[in-house]
Amino acid sequence: MAKKKIKITPIIDNEVTDLNYYDDHMYLTNSKLKLYLENPPRKFKYLLECPSKPSAAMKFGTAFHMFVLEDKEFSRHYAVEPDGIDKRTTLGKATLLKFNESLNGKEPISHKDYVQILEMRTQLVQHKHYSLLEDSNQFEKIYLWKNETLDILCKGKLDAVNTRDKYIVDLKTTRDASPKAFKETIINQKYHMQAAFYCDALGYKDYYIYAIEKSKPHCICVYKMSEDLLKMGRDIYIGLIKYYKKYVEGGEVPTDYFDNKIFELGKDDVI
Repeated sequence: MAKKKIKITPIIDNEVTDLNYYDDHMYLTNSKLKLYLENPPRKFKYLLECPSKPSAAMKFGTAFHMFVLEDKEFSRHYAVEPDGIDKRTTLGKATLLKFNESLNGKEPISHKDYVQILEMRTQLVQHKHYSLLEDSNQFEKIYLWKNETLDILCKGKLDAVNTRDKYIVDLKTTRDASPKAFKETIINQKYHMQAAFYCDALGYKDYYIYAIEKSKPHCICVYKMSEDLLKMGRDIYIGLIKYYKKYVEGGEVPTDYFDNKIFELGKDDVI
Protein backbone atom coordinates (compact mmCIF):
# COMPACT_ATOMS: atom_id res chain seq x y z
CA MET A 1 0.00 0.00 0.00
CA ALA A 2 1.43 3.42 -1.00
CA LYS A 3 2.03 5.81 1.86
CA LYS A 4 -0.17 8.87 2.12
CA LYS A 5 1.79 11.93 1.08
CA ILE A 6 2.12 14.69 3.65
CA LYS A 7 0.53 17.88 2.32
CA ILE A 8 2.49 21.02 3.18
CA THR A 9 1.63 24.69 2.62
CA PRO A 10 4.54 27.16 2.99
CA ILE A 11 3.82 30.22 5.14
CA ILE A 12 5.26 33.73 5.01
CA ASP A 13 5.11 35.40 8.41
CA ASN A 14 7.40 38.39 8.89
CA GLU A 15 6.54 38.47 12.60
CA VAL A 16 8.78 35.44 13.21
CA THR A 17 12.41 36.53 13.17
CA ASP A 18 15.78 35.43 14.55
CA LEU A 19 15.18 37.71 17.53
CA ASN A 20 11.90 36.13 18.65
CA TYR A 21 12.15 32.66 17.09
CA TYR A 22 12.50 30.84 20.41
CA ASP A 23 9.86 32.96 22.15
CA ASP A 24 7.15 32.25 19.58
CA HIS A 25 4.85 29.35 20.47
CA MET A 26 2.32 29.61 17.65
CA TYR A 27 4.31 27.22 15.50
CA LEU A 28 5.36 23.73 16.52
CA THR A 29 9.09 22.97 16.31
CA ASN A 30 10.94 19.69 16.22
CA SER A 31 12.60 20.65 19.53
CA LYS A 32 9.24 21.16 21.21
CA LEU A 33 7.99 17.88 19.81
CA LYS A 34 11.08 16.09 21.15
CA LEU A 35 10.57 17.75 24.54
CA TYR A 36 7.00 16.46 24.56
CA LEU A 37 8.20 12.97 23.63
CA GLU A 38 10.68 12.85 26.51
CA ASN A 39 8.45 14.25 29.27
CA PRO A 40 4.97 13.71 30.68
CA PRO A 41 2.58 16.61 29.96
CA ARG A 42 2.87 18.18 33.43
CA LYS A 43 6.65 18.34 33.18
CA PHE A 44 6.46 19.44 29.55
CA LYS A 45 4.26 22.39 30.53
CA TYR A 46 6.68 23.34 33.32
CA LEU A 47 9.71 23.20 31.01
CA LEU A 48 7.97 25.46 28.49
CA GLU A 49 7.09 27.99 31.18
CA CYS A 50 10.44 27.73 33.00
CA PRO A 51 13.03 26.80 30.37
CA SER A 52 16.45 25.80 31.66
CA LYS A 53 19.45 27.95 30.79
CA PRO A 54 21.64 26.73 27.92
CA SER A 55 24.47 24.48 29.08
CA ALA A 56 28.11 25.25 28.30
CA ALA A 57 28.03 22.57 25.59
CA MET A 58 24.93 24.13 24.01
CA LYS A 59 26.51 27.59 24.07
CA PHE A 60 29.64 26.23 22.41
CA GLY A 61 27.56 24.50 19.74
CA THR A 62 25.66 27.71 19.00
CA ALA A 63 28.88 29.71 18.67
CA PHE A 64 30.46 27.04 16.45
CA HIS A 65 27.41 26.96 14.18
CA MET A 66 27.45 30.73 13.75
CA PHE A 67 31.18 30.81 13.05
CA VAL A 68 30.90 28.11 10.38
CA LEU A 69 27.53 28.95 8.84
CA GLU A 70 27.26 32.71 9.41
CA ASP A 71 30.84 33.87 9.85
CA LYS A 72 30.01 37.53 9.14
CA GLU A 73 27.54 37.50 12.02
CA PHE A 74 29.96 35.99 14.53
CA SER A 75 31.84 39.18 15.38
CA ARG A 76 28.53 41.02 15.80
CA HIS A 77 27.30 38.55 18.39
CA TYR A 78 30.46 37.38 20.17
CA ALA A 79 33.48 38.94 21.85
CA VAL A 80 36.54 36.78 22.51
CA GLU A 81 38.13 37.08 25.95
CA PRO A 82 41.80 38.15 25.97
CA ASP A 83 44.24 35.27 26.06
CA GLY A 84 46.15 34.38 29.22
CA ILE A 85 43.91 36.02 31.81
CA ASP A 86 44.59 34.71 35.30
CA LYS A 87 41.24 35.35 36.96
CA ARG A 88 42.77 34.73 40.39
CA THR A 89 45.02 37.80 40.29
CA THR A 90 44.14 41.46 40.76
CA LEU A 91 45.38 42.27 37.25
CA GLY A 92 43.42 39.38 35.76
CA LYS A 93 40.23 40.42 37.52
CA ALA A 94 40.68 44.03 36.37
CA THR A 95 41.32 42.93 32.78
CA LEU A 96 38.24 40.73 32.80
CA LEU A 97 36.11 43.53 34.29
CA LYS A 98 37.25 45.91 31.56
CA PHE A 99 36.46 43.27 28.93
CA ASN A 100 32.98 42.67 30.34
CA GLU A 101 32.26 46.41 30.40
CA SER A 102 33.09 46.59 26.69
CA LEU A 103 30.72 43.84 25.58
CA ASN A 104 27.83 46.12 24.58
CA GLY A 105 25.37 43.24 24.47
CA LYS A 106 27.72 40.74 22.84
CA GLU A 107 28.09 37.21 24.18
CA PRO A 108 31.52 36.56 25.72
CA ILE A 109 33.42 33.50 24.58
CA SER A 110 36.63 32.22 26.14
CA HIS A 111 39.84 32.35 24.17
CA LYS A 112 40.18 28.58 24.64
CA ASP A 113 36.75 27.92 23.09
CA TYR A 114 37.50 30.32 20.24
CA VAL A 115 40.73 28.51 19.40
CA GLN A 116 38.87 25.20 19.48
CA ILE A 117 36.26 26.60 17.08
CA LEU A 118 39.01 27.74 14.70
CA GLU A 119 40.63 24.30 14.80
CA MET A 120 37.32 22.53 14.18
CA ARG A 121 36.46 24.78 11.26
CA THR A 122 39.89 24.07 9.73
CA GLN A 123 39.12 20.35 9.82
CA LEU A 124 35.70 20.98 8.26
CA VAL A 125 36.96 22.92 5.26
CA GLN A 126 39.67 20.32 4.62
CA HIS A 127 37.22 17.43 4.70
CA LYS A 128 36.43 15.54 1.51
CA HIS A 129 32.70 16.22 1.71
CA TYR A 130 32.87 19.88 2.76
CA SER A 131 31.27 20.77 -0.58
CA LEU A 132 27.94 19.67 0.90
CA LEU A 133 28.11 22.74 3.15
CA GLU A 134 30.03 24.98 0.77
CA ASP A 135 27.55 24.46 -2.06
CA SER A 136 24.52 25.20 0.13
CA ASN A 137 22.93 28.59 -0.53
CA GLN A 138 20.83 29.07 2.63
CA PHE A 139 22.17 29.04 6.18
CA GLU A 140 20.24 29.21 9.48
CA LYS A 141 17.13 29.84 7.40
CA ILE A 142 13.75 30.01 9.17
CA TYR A 143 11.02 28.01 7.43
CA LEU A 144 7.33 28.24 8.34
CA TRP A 145 4.68 25.87 7.07
CA LYS A 146 1.29 24.35 7.74
CA ASN A 147 1.10 20.58 7.79
CA GLU A 148 -2.30 20.32 6.13
CA THR A 149 -2.46 16.55 6.67
CA LEU A 150 -2.18 16.97 10.45
CA ASP A 151 -3.70 20.48 10.56
CA ILE A 152 -0.91 22.15 12.52
CA LEU A 153 1.45 25.12 12.08
CA CYS A 154 5.15 24.26 12.16
CA LYS A 155 8.51 25.95 11.86
CA GLY A 156 12.18 25.10 11.71
CA LYS A 157 15.54 26.83 11.58
CA LEU A 158 17.69 24.78 9.23
CA ASP A 159 21.48 24.77 9.35
CA ALA A 160 22.15 24.56 5.62
CA VAL A 161 19.95 24.06 2.58
CA ASN A 162 20.86 23.60 -1.07
CA THR A 163 17.76 24.68 -2.97
CA ARG A 164 19.31 23.84 -6.34
CA ASP A 165 20.14 20.20 -5.64
CA LYS A 166 17.40 19.93 -3.02
CA TYR A 167 19.16 18.67 0.07
CA ILE A 168 19.51 19.64 3.74
CA VAL A 169 22.67 19.54 5.86
CA ASP A 170 22.62 19.39 9.66
CA LEU A 171 25.89 20.27 11.40
CA LYS A 172 26.37 18.40 14.68
CA THR A 173 29.13 18.62 17.29
CA THR A 174 29.58 15.38 19.18
CA ARG A 175 31.90 13.40 21.45
CA ASP A 176 32.08 10.43 19.08
CA ALA A 177 31.35 10.70 15.36
CA SER A 178 32.18 7.07 14.57
CA PRO A 179 29.45 5.02 12.85
CA LYS A 180 29.20 2.62 15.80
CA ALA A 181 28.54 5.40 18.33
CA PHE A 182 26.76 7.98 16.20
CA LYS A 183 24.17 5.55 14.88
CA GLU A 184 23.02 5.19 18.48
CA THR A 185 23.12 8.98 18.88
CA ILE A 186 20.86 9.39 15.84
CA ILE A 187 18.25 7.07 17.34
CA ASN A 188 18.55 8.31 20.93
CA GLN A 189 18.43 12.00 19.98
CA LYS A 190 15.73 11.39 17.37
CA TYR A 191 17.75 12.98 14.58
CA HIS A 192 15.82 10.83 12.11
CA MET A 193 12.59 12.43 13.36
CA GLN A 194 14.10 15.87 12.83
CA ALA A 195 15.24 14.85 9.35
CA ALA A 196 11.78 13.66 8.32
CA PHE A 197 10.15 16.76 9.87
CA TYR A 198 12.34 19.07 7.76
CA CYS A 199 12.38 16.97 4.58
CA ASP A 200 8.59 16.85 4.52
CA ALA A 201 8.45 20.62 5.06
CA LEU A 202 10.64 21.31 2.02
CA GLY A 203 9.60 18.34 -0.07
CA TYR A 204 13.20 17.04 -0.16
CA LYS A 205 14.47 13.46 0.03
CA ASP A 206 18.15 14.02 0.83
CA TYR A 207 19.26 14.85 4.38
CA TYR A 208 22.85 14.77 5.56
CA ILE A 209 24.33 15.01 9.06
CA TYR A 210 27.84 16.42 9.24
CA ALA A 211 29.14 15.13 12.59
CA ILE A 212 32.39 16.57 13.99
CA GLU A 213 34.05 15.62 17.26
CA LYS A 214 34.78 18.40 19.75
CA SER A 215 38.00 16.81 21.00
CA LYS A 216 41.22 16.78 18.98
CA PRO A 217 41.93 15.84 16.26
CA HIS A 218 38.26 16.67 15.52
CA CYS A 219 37.40 13.59 13.46
CA ILE A 220 34.47 13.89 11.07
CA CYS A 221 31.91 11.50 9.65
CA VAL A 222 29.09 12.40 7.26
CA TYR A 223 25.81 10.50 7.30
CA LYS A 224 22.95 10.41 4.81
CA MET A 225 19.52 9.43 6.06
CA SER A 226 18.14 6.42 4.21
CA GLU A 227 14.57 6.30 2.97
CA ASP A 228 13.76 3.66 5.61
CA LEU A 229 15.19 5.81 8.41
CA LEU A 230 13.28 8.85 7.20
CA LYS A 231 10.10 6.78 7.18
CA MET A 232 10.79 5.69 10.74
CA GLY A 233 11.31 9.31 11.77
CA ARG A 234 8.17 10.36 9.92
CA ASP A 235 6.08 7.73 11.70
CA ILE A 236 7.40 9.02 15.03
CA TYR A 237 6.64 12.69 14.41
CA ILE A 238 3.21 12.01 12.91
CA GLY A 239 2.19 9.90 15.91
CA LEU A 240 3.60 12.48 18.31
CA ILE A 241 1.79 15.38 16.66
CA LYS A 242 -1.52 13.54 16.92
CA TYR A 243 -0.92 12.94 20.61
CA TYR A 244 0.39 16.47 21.14
CA LYS A 245 -2.78 17.92 19.60
CA LYS A 246 -4.87 16.01 22.14
CA TYR A 247 -2.83 17.65 24.87
CA VAL A 248 -3.19 21.14 23.37
CA GLU A 249 -6.90 20.69 22.77
CA GLY A 250 -7.47 19.49 26.34
CA GLY A 251 -7.94 15.82 25.62
CA GLU A 252 -7.33 13.09 28.16
CA VAL A 253 -3.61 12.39 28.43
CA PRO A 254 -1.54 11.24 31.44
CA THR A 255 -0.20 14.12 33.53
CA ASP A 256 2.68 12.12 34.99
CA TYR A 257 4.75 9.26 33.63
CA PHE A 258 1.97 6.71 34.29
CA ASP A 259 -0.80 7.98 36.52
CA ASN A 260 -2.48 4.67 37.26
CA LYS A 261 0.44 2.30 37.51
CA ILE A 262 2.93 1.28 40.18
CA PHE A 263 6.14 -0.18 38.80
CA GLU A 264 7.61 -3.27 40.38
CA LEU A 265 11.34 -3.49 39.82
CA GLY A 266 13.13 -6.81 39.55
CA LYS A 267 16.81 -7.67 39.47
CA ASP A 268 16.82 -7.60 35.65
CA ASP A 269 15.87 -3.92 35.83
CA VAL A 270 18.88 -2.87 37.89
CA ILE A 271 21.65 -5.16 36.66
